[in-house]
Amino acid sequence: MSILLLYRKEAGARGGLPAVGVKLNTLVQRLQIAYQLTTGGKFQEAAVKFQDILLHVTLLVVDSKQDISEAQQLLGICREYIVGLLMEIKRKTLPKGNLEEQKRHCEMAAYFTHCNLQPVHQILTLRTALNLFFKLKNYKTASSFARRLLELGPRPDVATQTRKILQACDKNPTDTHELLYDPHNPFTICGTTYKPLYRGKPQEKCALCQASYFPEYKGKLCNVCKVWMSSNNTGACDSAIKNVMAGVGTPCVVVQSLYYLRIERVRYV
Repeated sequence: MSILLLYRKEAGARGGLPAVGVKLNTLVQRLQIAYQLTTGGKFQEAAVKFQDILLHVTLLVVDSKQDISEAQQLLGICREYIVGLLMEIKRKTLPKGNLEEQKRHCEMAAYFTHCNLQPVHQILTLRTALNLFFKLKNYKTASSFARRLLELGPRPDVATQTRKILQACDKNPTDTHELLYDPHNPFTICGTTYKPLYRGKPQEKCALCQASYFPEYKGKLCNVCKVWMSSNNTGACDSAIKNVMAGVGTPCVVVQSLYYLRIERVRYV
């Protein structure tokens, strides 16, 4: 995983840590704010907050190997939330006037349930998918969402409503419509198309945040971390770093430039 982490001991006796250094506990505090925004349904604000945390992970100053492990976990958390939230934001903008459009809504809602989220947020995704699939008369798949939801221990009122829907589904355990969704075949979600990339199929990954994409998006801008998925123009990156050091440029350019130059090793002394 390509993460720039500055190990405190590496700075030496003169304490050569950069002024831009970020502390892990600061990002963990920001993570809680992002969680709260998600719980409150403020998905756009939450996505921006997660993206900000993700980019700052690359500038962390850490004190131990455990901190490095936690930083990598933090990056993974942010990636999962960003992909899921951006997909849900996109879904809500799509029309749903005909059957094909309704099927697409169901597919995206189903994919969202496979993002690795906190249980309280997982419950929200499962409730949405359950309701959409039930309305589409895909009762068999709807029942699977209901069971997953109940396993998470939702509020009593939510559990009661879910059991009623589950009973209705079990009376006719069939799916009326075929969708692009196979819950039994592990997949990741393309960060651009929001379609499944099933295990074993060709795909590209952003080297910084590890978001997945169909092969045709190689060299494009990663929608998750906003860093280009290409490393061909290191000369331009050298120039970008000089500009940043001179006070010109944005934090995103810093991250992008450092990523291109592969300044990503952590040494221990």
